[in-house]
Amino acid sequence: MTAPDLIARDVAAVKTELLDRLSDMLEPLLRDARYGTLSAREAELQTWTLIVSLGAAVLTSVWSCMCRCATEKAIADWGWSMDQVRLRTDADYLGKINTTFGRLRFPWFAFRDPAGRTRAPARELFPNHPKIRSSELLVEWECALAADHPFRKAADALLFFSHGAADVEDTTIQRHAIQVGSALPVHWLYRTPEDIRELLRDHATCDRQTGKPIIYASTDAHALKRFIDETWDPKWRMTNGIRLWCIDRDTGKTLHIGGEYTWGDCNEVARRFVRLRTSGHLPLEGDYGEGVVAQIALLTDGLDWIADHVLPLFPSAVLSLDPYHVIEQVTDTAARLYPNAKNKAKSLIQRGRKAIGMRDRRGRTKLRKGPNRLLQKNRRFPSDGSGQQLLDVLLPIDEELVQHEQEAIDSADLDAIVAVRKKRKRLDNLIGYVRRNLHRLDYGALRKRGFQIGSGAMESLHRTASQVRLKRAGCHWTAEAAQAIMDLRLLTLSGRWDEYWNQPVLPHLSEIKNAA
Repeated sequence: MTAPDLIARDVAAVKTELLDRLSDMLEPLLRDARYGTLSAREAELQTWTLIVSLGAAVLTSVWSCMCRCATEKAIADWGWSMDQVRLRTDADYLGKINTTFGRLRFPWFAFRDPAGRTRAPARELFPNHPKIRSSELLVEWECALAADHPFRKAADALLFFSHGAADVEDTTIQRHAIQVGSALPVHWLYRTPEDIRELLRDHATCDRQTGKPIIYASTDAHALKRFIDETWDPKWRMTNGIRLWCIDRDTGKTLHIGGEYTWGDCNEVARRFVRLRTSGHLPLEGDYGEGVVAQIALLTDGLDWIADHVLPLFPSAVLSLDPYHVIEQVTDTAARLYPNAKNKAKSLIQRGRKAIGMRDRRGRTKLRKGPNRLLQKNRRFPSDGSGQQLLDVLLPIDEELVQHEQEAIDSADLDAIVAVRKKRKRLDNLIGYVRRNLHRLDYGALRKRGFQIGSGAMESLHRTASQVRLKRAGCHWTAEAAQAIMDLRLLTLSGRWDEYWNQPVLPHLSEIKNAA
């Protein structure tokens, strides 16, 4: 159907035209099926060709009807009649938009008013046109694929699964994904405070001491390769992540509540936490309203900037320093204390693990094949473990090193003195690290209360929300592009993808970007 054919047609006429087209397309397909000249695969492929072609015709008709309705309404609102205006149906006044059914052409039903001015009120139905010459559904498909695949592969996948209809350049997909991702308001990356309240009340594990549902928060950084200072020399640059989650009391699964990434420094991360506190996603005292008061738990590593900028924002939070980061410090110290005595180093590491209540890695039961297959042992964490117990392991070693230092001084062995002092300095750094974070190392008490003590959920967010997409071989990013892709992935993880795209009116992308 051409644009003039659609003008002045009523719904019944358009419907008749579409039914006639369907009949014409079905006839050869059914005839070939009747005479057995089709294989099952050919039949399915031809059916898809029919559906795509018919879908394009239906969508063209529907959009044309919508445009005509918008034009008629505008003419009536301005107090004119159809006889007083002249419709413009030339090529300059046809909409040309890429869709999931291919590139469609339909009339805007533009008109010249009595004053001689040309108007096209139907353009308001497509607020992102001509800035984005794809339909909203096609843009959604582009963004969904771009968030999971390199742009070129996303273009190939879109072409393949639309059976050749949606032929979009990879540069177009890249541009649209970055535009949409950059325009996403950050609150879409988190569940709403109302959803969080319901999740905490009905599903989250609770503090056995107070009965409050537990909401966990963490922050951590990881490196991505991005262009620095507008040069084409990519360098590793740290991006800081934030995550909120809780644990399902029935299944033990991690329930993602929301998260985000920023290229900003520690001060910017602190501002993001302040915003979460103000917006009600992570209220100061955990009060989500309607009687739901949660216990906030901050699980992080031992970096000083976190202790200085983030932890003071939530004075009533339960604090835990990820035990694996503590053991990393112990392992590094053990290697330096006993460079030529691996057994002593292993012994120190094992005693350190036991002191903070971590499971011993030795003695695991392996799975065997056959009828006598042994099951994995249900190994439980020790019921105790604390920073003070770790200090009880480290301080005697420090006293021993002091004695060795004095012996080296007495014998005037300069090399031995230097070596011992280097070891003491490394051990003193570890002891100072433990003492500074002593209030965050009461692991036994936290386990008894039902808390997680590790920040593994934050580490796993790096993989799912960022690295699995942005750390592919040869990937180098601008800050804007990387941020946009991470935000699209986080929108999916928050469970609000459909909610965002199914808004009655998808916000105008340029307006969102300008208002941000």
